[in-house]
Amino acid sequence: MSLKLIELQVAIPRTLDASKESVDLMNRGLLQQQHTSEEIRKKDKKEAERVNQKEATESGLFQTNDQHQQEKTSSKSSNHPYKGSKIDYSG
Repeated sequence: MSLKLIELQVAIPRTLDASKESVDLMNRGLLQQQHTSEEIRKKDKKEAERVNQKEATESGLFQTNDQHQQEKTSSKSSNHPYKGSKIDYSG
């Protein structure tokens, strides 16, 4: 199979295009993998921040509940001095 000069003028530029396309195809998988790993890293970071925020709010709620209970006990002790807290049903 011999190629004429005119055929070579068309074939050589086409080989450059084909080589560029093959390089792009080979790199496409690598780029997709990098993109996917970046998305996973961002998702994990966001979930970790969400857990940290939830833990911070829960610990804050426990502190406020403790303070609220202390306020209740202090308000119970400051109730009327002659009234008791027990009710006598006998009799």
